[in-house]
Amino acid sequence: MSHLPPGPRSQIATLARYFRDPIGCMVPLSQKYGDTLLFPGKPPLVVTGDPDGIKAIYTADPDTFEPLNQDFGVFIGARSLLLLGGKEHRRARKLMTPPFHGARMRAYGEQIVRLTEQRTENMRPGQTASMLELMQEISLDVILQVVFGVTERPRMAALARLLLDLTNGISPLVALFPSLRREFGGVGPYARFIERRRRLHAQLDELIAAGRASGPREDILSLLLAARDEDGQPMPDDEIRDQLVLLVVAGHETTAISIAWALYALHQPDNAASLERLRADLSALPPDPDPESLAKLPYLEAVCNETLRRYPLAPAPAPRKLLRPLTLKGFDLPAGGGVAAAIGIAHFREEVYPEPFRFRPERFLERQPSPFEFLPYGGGARRCLGAAMASYEMKLVLGTLLRRSRLRLASLRPDKGTLRAANAGPAHGVRMIVEARAG
Repeated sequence: MSHLPPGPRSQIATLARYFRDPIGCMVPLSQKYGDTLLFPGKPPLVVTGDPDGIKAIYTADPDTFEPLNQDFGVFIGARSLLLLGGKEHRRARKLMTPPFHGARMRAYGEQIVRLTEQRTENMRPGQTASMLELMQEISLDVILQVVFGVTERPRMAALARLLLDLTNGISPLVALFPSLRREFGGVGPYARFIERRRRLHAQLDELIAAGRASGPREDILSLLLAARDEDGQPMPDDEIRDQLVLLVVAGHETTAISIAWALYALHQPDNAASLERLRADLSALPPDPDPESLAKLPYLEAVCNETLRRYPLAPAPAPRKLLRPLTLKGFDLPAGGGVAAAIGIAHFREEVYPEPFRFRPERFLERQPSPFEFLPYGGGARRCLGAAMASYEMKLVLGTLLRRSRLRLASLRPDKGTLRAANAGPAHGVRMIVEARAG
Protein backbone atom coordinates (compact mmCIF):
# COMPACT_ATOMS: atom_id res chain seq x y z
CA MET A 1 0.00 0.00 0.00
CA SER A 2 1.09 3.57 -0.67
CA HIS A 3 1.70 5.85 2.27
CA LEU A 4 -0.06 8.97 0.99
CA PRO A 5 -2.11 9.72 -2.13
CA PRO A 6 -0.96 12.12 -4.88
CA GLY A 7 -2.09 15.74 -4.98
CA PRO A 8 -1.13 19.30 -5.88
CA ARG A 9 2.25 20.44 -4.60
CA SER A 10 1.65 24.16 -4.21
CA GLN A 11 -0.48 25.30 -1.29
CA ILE A 12 -0.62 28.84 -2.68
CA ALA A 13 -1.82 27.72 -6.11
CA THR A 14 -4.44 25.48 -4.52
CA LEU A 15 -5.74 28.30 -2.34
CA ALA A 16 -5.82 30.63 -5.35
CA ARG A 17 -7.97 28.09 -7.19
CA TYR A 18 -10.25 27.88 -4.15
CA PHE A 19 -10.68 31.66 -3.99
CA ARG A 20 -11.47 31.84 -7.73
CA ASP A 21 -13.99 29.01 -7.72
CA PRO A 22 -14.94 27.85 -4.21
CA ILE A 23 -17.66 25.50 -5.49
CA GLY A 24 -16.03 23.86 -8.51
CA CYS A 25 -12.38 23.97 -7.43
CA MET A 26 -12.16 20.29 -6.47
CA VAL A 27 -13.45 18.75 -9.69
CA PRO A 28 -10.41 19.41 -11.94
CA LEU A 29 -8.11 18.28 -9.13
CA SER A 30 -9.99 14.99 -8.76
CA GLN A 31 -9.84 14.50 -12.53
CA LYS A 32 -6.07 14.92 -12.39
CA TYR A 33 -5.18 13.10 -9.16
CA GLY A 34 -8.16 10.87 -8.43
CA ASP A 35 -11.01 11.00 -5.92
CA THR A 36 -8.64 10.63 -2.97
CA LEU A 37 -5.89 13.23 -2.91
CA LEU A 38 -3.43 15.06 -0.70
CA PHE A 39 -3.34 18.80 -0.04
CA PRO A 40 -0.04 20.23 1.22
CA GLY A 41 -0.02 22.01 4.55
CA LYS A 42 0.84 21.72 8.22
CA PRO A 43 -0.38 19.09 8.72
CA PRO A 44 -1.08 17.73 5.22
CA LEU A 45 -4.76 17.02 4.53
CA VAL A 46 -6.05 13.93 2.74
CA VAL A 47 -9.55 14.33 1.28
CA THR A 48 -11.74 11.80 -0.45
CA GLY A 49 -14.88 12.14 -2.52
CA ASP A 50 -15.15 8.39 -3.13
CA PRO A 51 -18.23 6.93 -1.38
CA ASP A 52 -16.23 4.00 0.01
CA GLY A 53 -13.60 6.41 1.34
CA ILE A 54 -16.25 8.64 2.90
CA LYS A 55 -17.86 5.59 4.46
CA ALA A 56 -14.49 4.61 5.97
CA ILE A 57 -14.25 8.03 7.64
CA TYR A 58 -17.85 8.25 8.84
CA THR A 59 -18.01 4.69 10.20
CA ALA A 60 -14.61 4.68 11.91
CA ASP A 61 -14.38 4.76 15.70
CA PRO A 62 -15.05 8.44 16.56
CA ASP A 63 -12.06 8.38 18.89
CA THR A 64 -9.85 7.94 15.82
CA PHE A 65 -10.19 11.68 15.24
CA GLU A 66 -10.26 15.08 16.84
CA PRO A 67 -11.15 18.39 15.15
CA LEU A 68 -8.24 19.62 13.03
CA ASN A 69 -8.78 23.37 13.18
CA GLN A 70 -8.80 24.03 16.92
CA ASP A 71 -7.71 27.61 16.21
CA PHE A 72 -11.23 28.25 14.86
CA GLY A 73 -12.28 28.58 18.49
CA VAL A 74 -11.66 32.32 18.20
CA PHE A 75 -14.60 32.50 15.78
CA ILE A 76 -17.05 29.90 17.10
CA GLY A 77 -15.98 29.42 20.71
CA ALA A 78 -13.41 27.03 22.11
CA ARG A 79 -16.11 24.90 23.74
CA SER A 80 -18.49 24.82 20.78
CA LEU A 81 -19.63 21.37 19.69
CA LEU A 82 -17.67 21.59 16.45
CA LEU A 83 -14.33 21.76 18.28
CA LEU A 84 -14.92 19.25 21.07
CA GLY A 85 -13.64 15.70 20.84
CA GLY A 86 -13.92 12.36 22.61
CA LYS A 87 -15.99 12.18 25.80
CA GLU A 88 -16.52 15.95 25.88
CA HIS A 89 -18.07 15.87 22.42
CA ARG A 90 -20.34 12.94 23.28
CA ARG A 91 -21.48 14.63 26.48
CA ALA A 92 -22.21 17.98 24.81
CA ARG A 93 -23.93 16.37 21.83
CA LYS A 94 -26.20 14.36 24.12
CA LEU A 95 -27.14 17.52 26.02
CA MET A 96 -27.84 19.42 22.81
CA THR A 97 -29.77 16.74 20.92
CA PRO A 98 -33.29 17.11 22.44
CA PRO A 99 -33.86 20.73 21.26
CA PHE A 100 -33.04 19.66 17.69
CA HIS A 101 -35.22 16.56 17.55
CA GLY A 102 -37.43 16.45 14.48
CA ALA A 103 -40.69 16.57 16.44
CA ARG A 104 -39.60 19.69 18.27
CA MET A 105 -38.50 21.33 15.02
CA ARG A 106 -42.03 20.96 13.71
CA ALA A 107 -43.26 23.00 16.67
CA TYR A 108 -41.24 25.93 15.32
CA GLY A 109 -42.78 25.72 11.83
CA GLU A 110 -45.50 28.32 12.35
CA GLN A 111 -42.94 30.80 13.68
CA ILE A 112 -40.70 30.31 10.64
CA VAL A 113 -43.60 30.83 8.20
CA ARG A 114 -44.86 33.88 10.10
CA LEU A 115 -41.42 35.49 10.22
CA THR A 116 -41.00 34.90 6.46
CA GLU A 117 -44.38 36.51 5.76
CA GLN A 118 -43.52 39.51 7.94
CA ARG A 119 -40.18 40.09 6.21
CA THR A 120 -41.73 39.86 2.72
CA GLU A 121 -45.08 41.62 3.25
CA ASN A 122 -43.75 44.97 1.99
CA MET A 123 -42.32 43.61 -1.27
CA ARG A 124 -44.02 45.37 -4.21
CA PRO A 125 -44.02 44.78 -7.98
CA GLY A 126 -41.09 46.52 -9.62
CA GLN A 127 -38.97 46.43 -6.48
CA THR A 128 -35.43 45.05 -6.72
CA ALA A 129 -33.95 43.30 -3.69
CA SER A 130 -30.97 41.18 -2.75
CA MET A 131 -32.30 37.74 -1.92
CA LEU A 132 -29.17 36.95 0.07
CA GLU A 133 -29.76 39.96 2.32
CA LEU A 134 -33.45 39.11 2.66
CA MET A 135 -32.65 35.50 3.56
CA GLN A 136 -30.11 36.71 6.11
CA GLU A 137 -32.80 38.85 7.73
CA ILE A 138 -35.27 35.96 7.87
CA SER A 139 -32.66 33.52 9.15
CA LEU A 140 -31.63 36.00 11.84
CA ASP A 141 -35.26 36.41 12.90
CA VAL A 142 -35.51 32.62 13.26
CA ILE A 143 -32.29 32.50 15.28
CA LEU A 144 -33.44 35.32 17.56
CA GLN A 145 -36.94 33.99 18.25
CA VAL A 146 -36.61 30.22 17.95
CA VAL A 147 -33.09 29.84 19.36
CA PHE A 148 -32.59 32.83 21.67
CA GLY A 149 -36.23 33.38 22.66
CA VAL A 150 -36.06 37.12 21.95
CA THR A 151 -39.37 38.49 20.62
CA GLU A 152 -39.23 42.21 21.46
CA ARG A 153 -38.55 44.08 18.22
CA PRO A 154 -36.06 46.65 19.62
CA ARG A 155 -34.05 43.88 21.30
CA MET A 156 -34.22 41.77 18.12
CA ALA A 157 -32.94 44.69 16.03
CA ALA A 158 -30.03 45.38 18.38
CA LEU A 159 -29.00 41.73 18.54
CA ALA A 160 -29.40 41.33 14.78
CA ARG A 161 -26.92 44.15 14.19
CA LEU A 162 -24.42 42.49 16.52
CA LEU A 163 -24.85 39.09 14.88
CA LEU A 164 -24.52 40.47 11.36
CA ASP A 165 -21.48 42.50 12.35
CA LEU A 166 -19.91 39.33 13.72
CA THR A 167 -20.62 37.02 10.77
CA ASN A 168 -19.89 39.63 8.10
CA GLY A 169 -16.71 40.63 9.95
CA ILE A 170 -15.03 37.22 9.56
CA SER A 171 -12.55 37.82 6.76
CA PRO A 172 -11.83 34.71 4.65
CA LEU A 173 -8.11 35.51 4.75
CA VAL A 174 -8.13 35.88 8.53
CA ALA A 175 -10.13 32.65 8.83
CA LEU A 176 -7.70 30.70 6.63
CA PHE A 177 -4.41 32.15 7.91
CA PRO A 178 -3.95 32.24 11.70
CA SER A 179 -0.81 34.36 11.22
CA LEU A 180 -3.07 37.27 10.22
CA ARG A 181 -4.90 37.21 13.56
CA ARG A 182 -3.16 40.21 15.08
CA GLU A 183 -4.93 43.09 16.75
CA PHE A 184 -2.32 45.73 15.76
CA GLY A 185 -3.35 48.11 18.55
CA GLY A 186 -7.03 47.86 17.73
CA VAL A 187 -6.67 48.49 13.98
CA GLY A 188 -7.56 46.08 11.19
CA PRO A 189 -10.19 43.38 10.44
CA TYR A 190 -9.15 41.02 13.24
CA ALA A 191 -9.20 43.74 15.89
CA ARG A 192 -12.65 44.83 14.72
CA PHE A 193 -13.85 41.23 14.88
CA ILE A 194 -12.56 40.81 18.45
CA GLU A 195 -14.39 43.94 19.57
CA ARG A 196 -17.63 42.79 17.91
CA ARG A 197 -17.25 39.39 19.53
CA ARG A 198 -16.79 41.03 22.95
CA ARG A 199 -20.02 43.03 22.53
CA LEU A 200 -21.95 39.96 21.37
CA HIS A 201 -20.66 37.84 24.25
CA ALA A 202 -21.84 40.47 26.72
CA GLN A 203 -25.35 40.37 25.22
CA LEU A 204 -25.45 36.57 25.20
CA ASP A 205 -24.33 36.44 28.82
CA GLU A 206 -27.27 38.70 29.68
CA LEU A 207 -29.66 36.42 27.77
CA ILE A 208 -28.34 33.34 29.55
CA ALA A 209 -28.68 34.98 32.98
CA ALA A 210 -32.21 36.14 32.15
CA GLY A 211 -33.10 32.67 30.90
CA ARG A 212 -31.95 31.06 34.12
CA ALA A 213 -34.00 33.57 36.12
CA SER A 214 -37.19 33.33 34.05
CA GLY A 215 -37.75 29.60 34.17
CA PRO A 216 -38.70 27.18 31.35
CA ARG A 217 -39.73 28.39 27.90
CA GLU A 218 -39.90 26.67 24.50
CA ASP A 219 -36.92 28.31 22.79
CA ILE A 220 -33.69 26.38 22.25
CA LEU A 221 -31.72 28.48 24.75
CA SER A 222 -34.18 27.57 27.51
CA LEU A 223 -33.97 23.89 26.60
CA LEU A 224 -30.17 24.03 26.75
CA LEU A 225 -30.35 25.72 30.14
CA ALA A 226 -32.63 22.95 31.41
CA ALA A 227 -30.53 20.07 30.01
CA ARG A 228 -28.69 17.83 32.47
CA ASP A 229 -26.01 15.23 31.87
CA GLU A 230 -25.92 11.72 33.38
CA ASP A 231 -24.56 13.15 36.63
CA GLY A 232 -27.34 15.71 36.82
CA GLN A 233 -25.02 18.59 35.95
CA PRO A 234 -26.11 21.47 33.68
CA MET A 235 -24.07 22.85 30.82
CA PRO A 236 -21.85 25.71 32.09
CA ASP A 237 -22.82 29.22 31.00
CA ASP A 238 -19.64 29.79 28.98
CA GLU A 239 -20.24 26.56 27.06
CA ILE A 240 -23.87 27.50 26.35
CA ARG A 241 -22.62 30.85 25.03
CA ASP A 242 -20.17 29.09 22.71
CA GLN A 243 -22.93 26.77 21.44
CA LEU A 244 -25.14 29.79 20.73
CA VAL A 245 -22.33 31.47 18.75
CA LEU A 246 -21.86 28.23 16.81
CA LEU A 247 -25.57 28.13 15.98
CA VAL A 248 -25.31 31.66 14.60
CA VAL A 249 -22.09 31.20 12.61
CA ALA A 250 -22.85 27.68 11.36
CA GLY A 251 -26.64 27.97 11.15
CA HIS A 252 -27.71 31.49 10.21
CA GLU A 253 -25.31 32.23 7.36
CA THR A 254 -25.37 28.74 5.84
CA THR A 255 -29.16 28.53 5.67
CA ALA A 256 -29.46 32.03 4.18
CA ILE A 257 -26.86 31.23 1.53
CA SER A 258 -28.54 27.95 0.57
CA ILE A 259 -31.97 29.54 0.09
CA ALA A 260 -30.42 32.33 -1.99
CA TRP A 261 -28.70 29.73 -4.19
CA ALA A 262 -32.05 27.91 -4.62
CA LEU A 263 -33.68 31.11 -5.86
CA TYR A 264 -30.75 31.77 -8.18
CA ALA A 265 -30.91 28.27 -9.68
CA LEU A 266 -34.70 28.09 -10.04
CA HIS A 267 -34.86 31.40 -11.91
CA GLN A 268 -32.24 30.53 -14.51
CA PRO A 269 -33.90 30.26 -17.96
CA ASP A 270 -32.64 26.68 -18.35
CA ASN A 271 -34.50 25.71 -15.18
CA ALA A 272 -37.87 27.27 -15.97
CA ALA A 273 -39.55 23.84 -16.01
CA SER A 274 -38.31 23.13 -12.48
CA LEU A 275 -39.67 26.45 -11.22
CA GLU A 276 -43.06 25.90 -12.85
CA ARG A 277 -43.32 22.36 -11.48
CA LEU A 278 -42.59 23.65 -7.99
CA ARG A 279 -45.07 26.51 -8.39
CA ALA A 280 -47.78 24.04 -9.47
CA ASP A 281 -47.22 21.92 -6.37
CA LEU A 282 -47.29 24.99 -4.12
CA SER A 283 -50.46 26.30 -5.80
CA ALA A 284 -52.22 22.99 -5.15
CA LEU A 285 -52.00 23.55 -1.40
CA PRO A 286 -54.86 25.30 0.47
CA PRO A 287 -54.61 29.09 0.95
CA ASP A 288 -52.99 28.83 4.39
CA PRO A 289 -51.32 25.43 4.50
CA ASP A 290 -49.93 24.16 7.77
CA PRO A 291 -46.13 24.07 7.80
CA GLU A 292 -46.07 20.26 7.74
CA SER A 293 -48.03 20.09 4.47
CA LEU A 294 -45.64 22.59 2.93
CA ALA A 295 -42.49 20.85 4.15
CA LYS A 296 -43.68 17.43 2.97
CA LEU A 297 -43.99 18.41 -0.70
CA PRO A 298 -41.68 15.92 -2.46
CA TYR A 299 -40.60 18.28 -5.22
CA LEU A 300 -39.86 21.12 -2.78
CA GLU A 301 -37.60 18.76 -0.85
CA ALA A 302 -35.97 17.64 -4.11
CA VAL A 303 -35.28 21.30 -5.04
CA CYS A 304 -33.67 21.92 -1.66
CA ASN A 305 -31.56 18.77 -1.87
CA GLU A 306 -30.43 19.57 -5.40
CA THR A 307 -29.45 23.06 -4.25
CA LEU A 308 -27.37 21.61 -1.41
CA ARG A 309 -25.76 19.17 -3.85
CA ARG A 310 -25.06 21.63 -6.66
CA TYR A 311 -23.96 24.52 -4.42
CA PRO A 312 -22.00 22.99 -1.52
CA LEU A 313 -21.03 25.55 1.09
CA ALA A 314 -17.48 24.22 1.48
CA PRO A 315 -15.45 21.72 -0.59
CA ALA A 316 -14.17 19.71 2.39
CA PRO A 317 -15.70 20.98 5.65
CA ALA A 318 -14.88 19.97 9.23
CA PRO A 319 -11.51 18.28 8.61
CA ARG A 320 -10.34 15.93 11.33
CA LYS A 321 -6.94 15.15 12.80
CA LEU A 322 -5.97 11.49 12.98
CA LEU A 323 -5.14 10.33 16.49
CA ARG A 324 -4.23 6.89 15.18
CA PRO A 325 -3.37 5.49 11.72
CA LEU A 326 -6.20 4.94 9.24
CA THR A 327 -6.30 2.94 6.02
CA LEU A 328 -8.25 4.88 3.41
CA LYS A 329 -8.75 3.68 -0.18
CA GLY A 330 -5.50 1.72 -0.13
CA PHE A 331 -3.43 4.44 1.53
CA ASP A 332 -1.95 4.09 5.03
CA LEU A 333 -2.50 7.46 6.65
CA PRO A 334 -0.33 8.14 9.71
CA ALA A 335 -1.48 9.67 12.98
CA GLY A 336 -1.12 13.45 13.11
CA GLY A 337 -2.33 14.14 9.57
CA GLY A 338 -5.68 15.58 8.53
CA VAL A 339 -8.52 13.81 6.76
CA ALA A 340 -11.86 15.03 5.39
CA ALA A 341 -14.81 13.98 3.27
CA ALA A 342 -14.72 16.06 0.09
CA ILE A 343 -18.23 17.25 -0.69
CA GLY A 344 -16.74 19.22 -3.60
CA ILE A 345 -15.88 15.89 -5.25
CA ALA A 346 -18.67 13.61 -4.00
CA HIS A 347 -21.49 15.91 -5.16
CA PHE A 348 -20.11 16.12 -8.70
CA ARG A 349 -19.34 12.46 -9.48
CA GLU A 350 -20.68 11.65 -12.96
CA GLU A 351 -21.44 8.02 -12.04
CA VAL A 352 -23.67 9.15 -9.17
CA TYR A 353 -25.03 12.42 -10.59
CA PRO A 354 -25.10 12.44 -14.42
CA GLU A 355 -24.50 15.95 -15.77
CA PRO A 356 -23.40 17.02 -12.29
CA PHE A 357 -23.23 20.75 -13.00
CA ARG A 358 -26.81 20.78 -14.26
CA PHE A 359 -29.51 21.76 -11.77
CA ARG A 360 -32.03 18.89 -11.95
CA PRO A 361 -34.14 18.27 -8.80
CA GLU A 362 -35.78 15.23 -10.40
CA ARG A 363 -32.66 13.18 -9.70
CA PHE A 364 -33.66 13.09 -6.01
CA LEU A 365 -37.08 11.68 -6.93
CA GLU A 366 -35.59 9.03 -9.20
CA ARG A 367 -32.96 7.78 -6.77
CA GLN A 368 -32.09 8.41 -3.14
CA PRO A 369 -28.31 8.70 -2.82
CA SER A 370 -26.55 7.07 0.11
CA PRO A 371 -25.27 9.18 3.04
CA PHE A 372 -21.78 8.67 1.57
CA GLU A 373 -22.82 10.17 -1.79
CA PHE A 374 -24.93 13.09 -0.55
CA LEU A 375 -23.51 14.74 2.56
CA PRO A 376 -24.48 18.42 2.87
CA TYR A 377 -24.53 18.11 6.66
CA GLY A 378 -21.52 15.82 7.03
CA GLY A 379 -21.96 12.38 8.56
CA GLY A 380 -21.07 9.89 11.21
CA ALA A 381 -20.75 10.84 14.87
CA ARG A 382 -20.18 14.49 13.91
CA ARG A 383 -23.09 14.99 11.51
CA CYS A 384 -24.48 18.51 11.86
CA LEU A 385 -26.78 18.55 14.87
CA GLY A 386 -28.94 21.28 13.33
CA ALA A 387 -29.50 19.42 10.03
CA ALA A 388 -33.21 18.82 10.68
CA MET A 389 -33.81 22.46 11.56
CA ALA A 390 -31.79 23.79 8.62
CA SER A 391 -33.61 21.55 6.14
CA TYR A 392 -37.01 22.40 7.63
CA GLU A 393 -36.32 26.13 7.62
CA MET A 394 -35.06 26.02 4.03
CA LYS A 395 -38.23 24.32 2.78
CA LEU A 396 -40.61 26.56 4.71
CA VAL A 397 -38.91 29.84 3.77
CA LEU A 398 -38.47 28.95 0.08
CA GLY A 399 -42.00 27.56 -0.23
CA THR A 400 -43.59 30.53 1.55
CA LEU A 401 -41.69 33.09 -0.54
CA LEU A 402 -42.55 31.43 -3.87
CA ARG A 403 -46.22 31.10 -2.87
CA ARG A 404 -46.42 34.82 -2.16
CA SER A 405 -44.26 36.32 -4.93
CA ARG A 406 -43.28 35.99 -8.56
CA LEU A 407 -39.67 37.01 -9.07
CA ARG A 408 -37.10 37.22 -11.84
CA LEU A 409 -33.36 37.67 -11.76
CA ALA A 410 -32.17 41.24 -12.25
CA SER A 411 -29.16 39.87 -14.18
CA LEU A 412 -28.46 36.59 -15.92
CA ARG A 413 -24.70 36.82 -15.55
CA PRO A 414 -23.28 33.53 -14.22
CA ASP A 415 -22.35 33.43 -10.54
CA LYS A 416 -19.54 31.04 -9.58
CA GLY A 417 -19.74 32.09 -5.96
CA THR A 418 -17.37 33.84 -3.61
CA LEU A 419 -16.01 33.15 -0.16
CA ARG A 420 -18.01 34.56 2.75
CA ALA A 421 -15.95 33.66 5.83
CA ALA A 422 -15.70 29.88 5.32
CA ASN A 423 -18.77 29.48 3.06
CA ALA A 424 -19.26 29.69 -0.71
CA GLY A 425 -22.05 32.21 -1.18
CA PRO A 426 -23.43 34.07 -4.21
CA ALA A 427 -20.96 36.71 -5.36
CA HIS A 428 -23.63 39.19 -6.45
CA GLY A 429 -26.25 38.69 -3.73
CA VAL A 430 -28.89 37.18 -6.11
CA ARG A 431 -30.63 40.45 -6.90
CA MET A 432 -34.20 39.85 -8.04
CA ILE A 433 -37.08 41.96 -9.32
CA VAL A 434 -40.58 41.45 -7.89
CA GLU A 435 -42.98 40.84 -10.77
CA ALA A 436 -46.17 40.07 -8.84
CA ARG A 437 -47.50 39.44 -5.36
CA ALA A 438 -50.07 36.85 -4.36
CA GLY A 439 -53.46 38.09 -3.22
